[in-house]
Amino acid sequence: MEADKKEKDENLSFEEKLKKTVELPALDFFKINFISFLVPLYVCLGIFLLFEYSFINLFSIPPIIHLFILPIVFLTLYYIYLIVLIEFTALWARSWNKKSPPKQGVFRRVLDDVNSDEGKLMKYYHKRGFIIKFPIWLTSKSPFPWLINRTLRRISHNKIGNNVIYNDAYVGLEFTDIGDNSFFYPNSSLSSHAVNTIFGKITMLEIKIGENNTFYPGTLMGCGALSTDNNVIYPNTVLHKNWRGKPGKLYYQGSPGRPIDVEEKS
Repeated sequence: MEADKKEKDENLSFEEKLKKTVELPALDFFKINFISFLVPLYVCLGIFLLFEYSFINLFSIPPIIHLFILPIVFLTLYYIYLIVLIEFTALWARSWNKKSPPKQGVFRRVLDDVNSDEGKLMKYYHKRGFIIKFPIWLTSKSPFPWLINRTLRRISHNKIGNNVIYNDAYVGLEFTDIGDNSFFYPNSSLSSHAVNTIFGKITMLEIKIGENNTFYPGTLMGCGALSTDNNVIYPNTVLHKNWRGKPGKLYYQGSPGRPIDVEEKS
């Protein structure tokens, strides 16, 4: 029986194999990014034209002064662009959330039946993950990197405390709860979801990080993991799915993360 099943799988037609591949709506995703880019751009263009034809012409600003203030105007418009981009994409994401509210748990990764509950959940999960990536990338590379926290709060389902700093780190797109004064070094990563197998199941669980945490380079925190206040996660440490620390221990290293003793230096 097993030999017959194996032979049958090997003899699958190309069309049958194609049905089992993962295909995401590339055109739909392109439309999402294109519209998200254009709408804030038109808003900023309108503000710029209003400034040029109302303020500059109305008060007859000399060309040399006009040239001097243009960099300030462009920087201000860039900031406005980012704010409008965040709010517009947040509005779009909220409309999806009404159709399929985000949930935590373990779900079948259904991609070929968008009418089923889990198929709809996967559809809007991918859309939410896609629409947030552009504002996250743009804010993190801008002169206003603190806006990445606004992006995570407004667009997705994140609780970000005060003075949380991502220093070129990989942020968790949704279901993250981060306490005040937490710092993430470059190449540290948060992931509130895990794909168990490509055609199997996906886990989406909240990551919870206490206050005053420090994540060094090369650290990874998986879905459902929890750290307490004042934890220090040293380089190349993995806090796997549903990881928990030891009571009274603050310093962790290794894969998986294990408590270590750090001698106080005078």
